[in-house]
Amino acid sequence: MKSYREIFEAPKRFTSDKWDHYLDVYDRHFARFRTGKPLTYLEIGVQNGGSLCVAREYFGPSARIYGLDIDPNSKVAEEAGIANRVFLGSQSDEGFLDMVLAETGAPDIVVDDGSHNQADMVGTFLSVFPRMAPDGCYIVEDTHTIHFPSYQRSDTGLNVYDYFRALPDKLTLDFMVPDARRERFRTPPESRTGEIRTRNAMAHSIGSLHFYNSMIVVEKAPYREPWRRVL
Repeated sequence: MKSYREIFEAPKRFTSDKWDHYLDVYDRHFARFRTGKPLTYLEIGVQNGGSLCVAREYFGPSARIYGLDIDPNSKVAEEAGIANRVFLGSQSDEGFLDMVLAETGAPDIVVDDGSHNQADMVGTFLSVFPRMAPDGCYIVEDTHTIHFPSYQRSDTGLNVYDYFRALPDKLTLDFMVPDARRERFRTPPESRTGEIRTRNAMAHSIGSLHFYNSMIVVEKAPYREPWRRVL
């Protein structure tokens, strides 16, 4: 199969604007989805539709490819039969996002290449990530806008790195329970009773976080209590 880079660099119907190192990051995190089974891909910020062209070829004809943009011209990818649908609206509108997800179902992959405002990069993640498939992959692009004065709008006073840099700590909150740390986590999971819930719902669904130049990748995974095995 062709790599994401090979497909991106080949002639295609619509153009796409991506930083070169993104192409290898996509392959690293998207390859596991190339199983031939149906998947749902949602890109926020379609622009010319070129990345939807790449996604269509990369994931194949059974993939459900969706886009979201404020520009009516982005509908060309839908009209050309490349995207199943391109929704017109703002990612800042939570009601609009609810409508989009009601139609698409739980996305397997979400790429946020939208407004790049601090409020939207955090707010869209909080709205969409919990409703993704259990093993989904969420990418925030162009996070270097943290340095651009015109992209500083924030509803919480947090910028994109304030929020995402705090998430790794949340993954280890189970270890705050002393008895669990000493006894429960040394016991095989099938022999345990009850449950501990020290993490919030968001942290319970995060499998891993990856920070790249101008990109943040969050991969979902079903929650598993720690198990310290001695063999």
